[in-house]
Amino acid sequence: MIVIPVLDANDSLTEVELDGITYFLRLSWNSEAELWALSIENAYNELIVAGICVVPDTPLLSGYRHLDVPAGELVALSPDRRDTVSRAALPAGEVALLYVNAEEIADGQV
Repeated sequence: MIVIPVLDANDSLTEVELDGITYFLRLSWNSEAELWALSIENAYNELIVAGICVVPDTPLLSGYRHLDVPAGELVALSPDRRDTVSRAALPAGEVALLYVNAEEIADGQV
């Protein structure tokens, strides 16, 4: 399991290696809807998927398996079982953005 760092910015791009493949994760704060949106790009900065709403304690990639998304799963883990992820919650670590790699999922470690 990997904890993905989130910068304290309304829009950030983070390079991460997930299951041996390089991806760029873009997190954008939508102030009107009051939610975080996730986009994923490949190593060549080609867009794979955009506009995934970051919902706490919900698998974020499960509806996008027909695309070239990472093999594991991204989850915004909320220890206090909140319904939404505020602007400050991700950068402050109140809600952690986690990647569970494909091997951990296959082994049932999650």
